[in-house]
Amino acid sequence: MSKLHLRQIKTADNSAVKNIIQSTLREFHDDLPGTAYYDPQLTNLAEYYNSQPQKAAFWVVVEQKQILGCGGFGPFSDQVAELQKLYFLPAARGYGFGKEIMLRSLELAPQLGYQQLYIETFANLDQAIGLYQHLGFKPLTAPLNGSIHSACDRWFLKSWQH
Repeated sequence: MSKLHLRQIKTADNSAVKNIIQSTLREFHDDLPGTAYYDPQLTNLAEYYNSQPQKAAFWVVVEQKQILGCGGFGPFSDQVAELQKLYFLPAARGYGFGKEIMLRSLELAPQLGYQQLYIETFANLDQAIGLYQHLGFKPLTAPLNGSIHSACDRWFLKSWQH
């Protein structure tokens, strides 16, 4: 891999990011109703995240103008941010970009007033779950009230002190 870097999502990235999210969910057989695969904002993610800079952030992994991965966070509630749409094409996996996006989220979310970061995922995504636990996320026995991703079967939460 040459010259991989993270940058904020732009409108021109929308179709590539939608494709990465949906193809990754299909790859792991997680392309089910009640997942990010069917999120209504999936076609316009740049506008969705960039229109609320005091509440959300979203990054893409780029190599020579090609989008290879993505992820960020947005509001779940006033006090809780949610890690959202952290997906990578096979060529971008294993280079630490998931961890980098999570670390950026863990740094920025408290600055925006959040007290916790929440994750909804699937039990079959072992590497992602290992990363969440490595970064101090604690497993929950059920989703937080208000969850819209009913197909997910694993949930994690990280709290911090101000």
